[in-house]
Amino acid sequence: MVAAKYRGRVITKADFAPRVEKCIDSDAEDDEGEEQTAEHEEELTEDVVDKDVMRGVLQQDGMALKAMPRCIKEDRSMVLIAVRQNPEAIAFAPEVYRADQDIALDVVRQRGMTLEVLPEALKADGAFVFEACKQDGLALQFASEELRADADLVIEAMRQNWRAIDFAGEDLFREEDFMREAVNIHWRALSYAHHGIGELRDIVQMAMRQNWLALANAHERFLKDRALVEEAVGLSWEALLYAHPKLRNDRALVVDALRQNGLALQCASDELRGDRELVMQAISKNGLALEYASEALRNDREVVLAAVKGDRVALQFASEELRADKPFVLEAVRIDGMAAEFIAAPLKADWEVMREAVRSDWRAVDFAADEIKQDSSLLS
Repeated sequence: MVAAKYRGRVITKADFAPRVEKCIDSDAEDDEGEEQTAEHEEELTEDVVDKDVMRGVLQQDGMALKAMPRCIKEDRSMVLIAVRQNPEAIAFAPEVYRADQDIALDVVRQRGMTLEVLPEALKADGAFVFEACKQDGLALQFASEELRADADLVIEAMRQNWRAIDFAGEDLFREEDFMREAVNIHWRALSYAHHGIGELRDIVQMAMRQNWLALANAHERFLKDRALVEEAVGLSWEALLYAHPKLRNDRALVVDALRQNGLALQCASDELRGDRELVMQAISKNGLALEYASEALRNDREVVLAAVKGDRVALQFASEELRADKPFVLEAVRIDGMAAEFIAAPLKADWEVMREAVRSDWRAVDFAADEIKQDSSLLS
């Protein structure tokens, strides 16, 4: 390869490397640097530029096109090399090449978001934008307003990334067919539906079957729909949290929820939280469900001991009266010595109580009052 000479010296790759690094590492050049770059571009003509060197630079880093002399940027073959190495290099190509359908199409098929720097005519071309959205659905945001109102295009964009719906024309949210397809792609699309569409049961049900959380975005009347809520509870007991109060007082629904997790007791009405049978069912699944039992049941010795058997931490939800009741506390710490963490302070200074706790679990000594903690007989 014969290198070209400029002002008495050979122009090599090194002449451009520093400039290339600068364009990559810095978000913006200062005015002086821009002036020098412009001057350099004007000065370097095709007869003094070694295209083989420039080609090699672009093959390694397409973004180096930004720092190239004008004669290189205006060379279609060089632009092609740059954008194939990095499609974002199209931003530094002359307008004529950014408007070149073949080059631009190749670019958006690699990286749809490059649509942002392409001419308005291409952003308004349905077939072209379709290709960009197939690669990255979020490229829809750069499409013309008319195309963002095109149901088929938006649906295609959503198939690649459901969040493309953020950029859809608002009138589409009033169209039943569009919203049905959108919700079928992702249940969260339900939250975009116009209130009239959001009241269609089949669309709500479609979303809910993907994720029970869709019930949170459903119209109020669906929260009263027993069949729909029952189906949602079958997917997750937490769906009962969004149900109408009347359904949270439905014993059968609450029982279904409790079969999944005792903590579903929190979804029940105050009346059902006082149902001893239901509460016992809940704590048999999860002792911590005691937190949601009625005040009366949190003062029930049998109920609380059953909860402590499931999880010693449940003792913290027992009534103050029980946590200060020595005979009851002795039973509790015999089940799990570490439950001593939650007993009344005076009983933590009671040698008999703490002795029983330590016998059950030696680590309970940490909860003993200071005045007896050093008593070696606790651990003997």
